[in-house]
Amino acid sequence: MQPSSVSDAVRDARARLSAVGIEGPDAELLAAWASGSSFGELRVEMAMGRAFEADALARFARAVARRESREPLQHITGTAPFRHVDLRVGPGVFTPRPETELLVDVALRHLRRAESALVLDVGTGSGAVAIAIARESGARVVAVERSPAAYVWARRNFDELAPEATLLHADARDLQALASAGVSPGSLAAFVSNPPYVPDASVPLDHEVRHFDPHAALYSGADGLDLIRSLAPLAADLLAPGGLVAFEHAEHQGEAIREMLADAGFTRAHTHADLAGRDRVTAAIR
Repeated sequence: MQPSSVSDAVRDARARLSAVGIEGPDAELLAAWASGSSFGELRVEMAMGRAFEADALARFARAVARRESREPLQHITGTAPFRHVDLRVGPGVFTPRPETELLVDVALRHLRRAESALVLDVGTGSGAVAIAIARESGARVVAVERSPAAYVWARRNFDELAPEATLLHADARDLQALASAGVSPGSLAAFVSNPPYVPDASVPLDHEVRHFDPHAALYSGADGLDLIRSLAPLAADLLAPGGLVAFEHAEHQGEAIREMLADAGFTRAHTHADLAGRDRVTAAIR
């Protein structure tokens, strides 16, 4: 029998999702999206026993079926929250995760001490890190993305959320492209990146990561560090003395990255843990 209320529909969806291993508030989030309500408004509607409007119920049913097949929640709703904004995301771009907010925090702490700041975000993906830094600091931000599919999403997010920042469709090692945006040797106050860092032979346990995140945003050589290995000397060249380099990485990679940064001429390398206590970001000073 078709559920007659928002509460019944959500309860049924929650059971269906739980049966395929999806726990948490996904059913409520999809119901709020389908009805155009906030999460708080949805809770009120559920508590008051209100009925789902027919169009919203049909939209919710389709969304639950997609989520039941393990399509990412963010692909269904078309947005992913990151710090203080909602980013547009979908096929072809890496979905930003809450743990990446630590990379922004590390950069912002450094930028508070910078008199004038130019920041480069390498492999910006959806633009999450670059947009957060642009909105939460006085820095001028340049971001680089080489994937055509990811660039399309980043372009939309920059236009809507940080039009003053610069987005380049290029490889970060293309010095001519960087120069066109004012990035030159010794010009940066901070160089940040959430690069691919999964070893080629590793298979992510998370179904959504394994099947929906772009492989180019996940894998980087036998130890997962090929891109960081090539970016460390680039960062050393582009950063001004006293400038910060910061990379997100897997919890077992901090020591190797600290050694890479020391070899590239950086000092005071330190690995920061995320809220779950896992090593997540390693930063150092030029």
